[in-house]
Amino acid sequence: MFGSRDGHWSITWFRERVGASWYLLVPLALFVALAGGTGRLSDRTMIAFLGIVAFRLWDDVADLPHDREHHPERALCRRVSTTEPLLYALGGLAFTAASIGLTRVAIAPFLGAVLATQGGFAARAAWPHLRGLFAHVILLKVPALALSLALPDTPPFVALGRAITLYGVVAAYELVHDEDARRGPLGPTLVLVDVVCLCGGAALWLLHDRTIL
Repeated sequence: MFGSRDGHWSITWFRERVGASWYLLVPLALFVALAGGTGRLSDRTMIAFLGIVAFRLWDDVADLPHDREHHPERALCRRVSTTEPLLYALGGLAFTAASIGLTRVAIAPFLGAVLATQGGFAARAAWPHLRGLFAHVILLKVPALALSLALPDTPPFVALGRAITLYGVVAAYELVHDEDARRGPLGPTLVLVDVVCLCGGAALWLLHDRTIL
């Protein structure tokens, strides 16, 4: 705990990192869920939001060395031990996985997202000068979560196209807000990746969505 003013770290963290960004995270959860269409939309949106929050906490724990230098005012940066926040994050991911499993949708993409995220964290710690590149790897959690909530109810190519398009959107947003990555040597390549994902994903989605064509 921090003390009487801040309360438990989890409340302070949620206020800082979720409550202050609700206008981004709630629409993101909705768009992740919409990759599977409108059926059971409320249930899938809640699961998507839970997964996004759990991934965000895990990301903050993994990125503490960077945040302690650039964002020392954040709740987690004032903690000595990260064991409890990490357990909260992993517990949230486990609950998300269980929720996906109980709804009888595809859990494999979500588990792949967890593995890709862990690999991205390890690579980012080893090569911090390539943060922009590994941020794009870590963001694979978004389309993977979308696929988990879309399959098997949505035609595979439609779900994949929507997920890839969504990845292009969030990756482009990340690049716009990361000046170092945008101006770094990999900046043009990352821009190209984002454009290809946006255009290619949309084309794949539209070509296979029989409700549109």
